Amino acid sequence: MVIQFLPFSLHLSNSYRISPLSPTRFSAAQHHEQCSDLRCCCCCCFLVLLLFDSTVFNFFVQPVQEKQQVTDSMGTPTKKQKFIFYDSEGSKVEGIIFNTDIPRMSPMLQVYKRYKISNADVRTIPPKFRSAGLIKQWVITSKTVIEEVDANEDIMPVKFAFTDFADLAEYMDDRTKSVDVLGVVISSLAMKTITRNSKQSNVQKFVILNEESQTVLLSLWDDFLNNEGQALLNNMQSYPVIIGRRLRVNNYNGVSLSTWFDSALLVDPPIQEARQLKNWAMRNAESIAEIVDAKSYIKYNPALSLKRDQKTTLICNVTPSHKTAWVKANLSFEHIFQKYWYMSCAKCYRATAADYGIEFTCNSCKEKGPAMPRCRFDIELSDDSGAIPASIFGDLAENILTFTGLEAMDNFNQLLCFFQNLELPLEFVHAQLKTKTYLVHIKPVQTQLADARQRYTVLYCSELEPKIARPQLTHEPESVSLSADQ
Repeated sequence: MVIQFLPFSLHLSNSYRISPLSPTRFSAAQHHEQCSDLRCCCCCCFLVLLLFDSTVFNFFVQPVQEKQQVTDSMGTPTKKQKFIFYDSEGSKVEGIIFNTDIPRMSPMLQVYKRYKISNADVRTIPPKFRSAGLIKQWVITSKTVIEEVDANEDIMPVKFAFTDFADLAEYMDDRTKSVDVLGVVISSLAMKTITRNSKQSNVQKFVILNEESQTVLLSLWDDFLNNEGQALLNNMQSYPVIIGRRLRVNNYNGVSLSTWFDSALLVDPPIQEARQLKNWAMRNAESIAEIVDAKSYIKYNPALSLKRDQKTTLICNVTPSHKTAWVKANLSFEHIFQKYWYMSCAKCYRATAADYGIEFTCNSCKEKGPAMPRCRFDIELSDDSGAIPASIFGDLAENILTFTGLEAMDNFNQLLCFFQNLELPLEFVHAQLKTKTYLVHIKPVQTQLADARQRYTVLYCSELEPKIARPQLTHEPESVSLSADQ
């Protein structure tokens, strides 16, 4: 009989060690000299019994760190579900279940619990399918025996490399990169059903908070919403802490996070950082309640979306294929006749036909509240390379206009009463705009103007210091760097 050991980090004794994930052969007698128990309970090793070069192994397994969602393989009808196991020193290996074995075997494995697994196949993961730096895979089938073992450990001996909220913009809309984040869930938005790729999907946004009191929205899709999402909703009052692994960074409200097929969510994980964050949240319950009531997380947050070394693009290089773009531009709306406001839902700012102050239930957010005028008008963004039309909303619009949405509405209604085709008194505003340059974050909208010009929405707008010159059109237009301080 030959015994083969496939450890993450195998201890046969204090003086003997086998390199991680490197199969090494020993006789049973040799192993017995090093370890008095062939089950290796005390030394927490992964014991593999190999008979006649069979691929059937017996393991001792430490807890399950991750349990991913069931996903489809691209171009095939194959379904799979991945797991990550770890040992007492934090070394990891991937587990995987396929097709009809998933409903039978998956419920036997729960995160943070420890198992003894026997009769599983060990394979090397093909390079194109590797994630999280793992190269070995345990294939779990209906023939695999899974036995839960009492766990003595209270804290997972696993280290994570979390991305700070302030650094998320560096990964925005980059499909080749993902992030791991740690945060406490403090609220959620309404669930929505949308159609994408000709299929209906459910999505719900959750508000996560860090110790710097910065918030970011995390979108949970479909199975994530049905599983971890329900756990979060059921325990929202206890400040559940999550680790989001391999999340995508999107540009919604400046910066937001979203799950995708390779993501994983760990709810209240047994690690020191998570417990410290939960304790911090409980100590600051009043401040968190104020953040939830203010709902500032539904607004654009420049502190997260503005990079430390923000680059801008000449307007002539901005195209609808860009999900967002930063430009340095002059603003003008002197020759655009408009009313500068629209009636909106006070909760989500969607347009409504309700009259000012009338309580109604919004068709978009499903919340009940009064209809309120919100500032909105069209502008022209221009630099030395060209000009594009854009729309600006809310507080940004009021800062430029120097009138609130309510004041713009009152002025408009007074003019209608006197049947006069006049605008707000904006001569001073127009004169000032001619002397200013702004840093503007824009995104394209789907509808075009009647003259087929592409329209954009202003996400963020801030006046630049006079000493900063506008980008000059050269033979080969290039982006220019702009520091966050500027």
